[in-house]
Amino acid sequence: MSVQARPYTYNDLLQTPDDGNRYEIIDGVLLVAPAPNLDHQDISLALTRIVDAYVRRHRLGRMYYAPVDVRLSPHDIVEPDLLFIRRDRLDIIDSRKYVMGPPDLPVEIISPTSRKIDQERKFALYARSGVPEYWLLDGVNRSLRMFRLDGDRYLAVEPTEGRLESTVIPGLVLDPAALFAEIDDLVSE
Repeated sequence: MSVQARPYTYNDLLQTPDDGNRYEIIDGVLLVAPAPNLDHQDISLALTRIVDAYVRRHRLGRMYYAPVDVRLSPHDIVEPDLLFIRRDRLDIIDSRKYVMGPPDLPVEIISPTSRKIDQERKFALYARSGVPEYWLLDGVNRSLRMFRLDGDRYLAVEPTEGRLESTVIPGLVLDPAALFAEIDDLVSE
């Protein structure tokens, strides 16, 4: 794709090649990242199993996993690794093609190529877009961090006895150590 003077939009994103890379637009700038590695996929699968089972059991909404385009503005289109939309907000799913507006919870799994984007650019974008909760999973550092929106900025959710409680998925409590143990079990199968 050639360099352009105007900000990129969703229509530009539709013109990107289907080459296995991940394309997103933040502040009108096209970002390209390689497809996730297998460690990333293992983390995504383990978290999806846990959270999706809970969400379905309690009929709280829908979980989706990448690739799903999330259109936050004409010049901000991202593809979170996982996302949750509350049942009463499912109308932001546009024709079952993409999400039109902020999800209740995006989850980014940090990889070497996405660390700065996930922790800085997406962190700021999700906050200014009014996303109520944001999770960052880091497989290298074996950490899960949750952030809740307070006004226009995120505050870290502090663990209680090593566990983190979601503010947007009622009653969901995650133990990062147990999550990473499940990931290790998944890998050793």
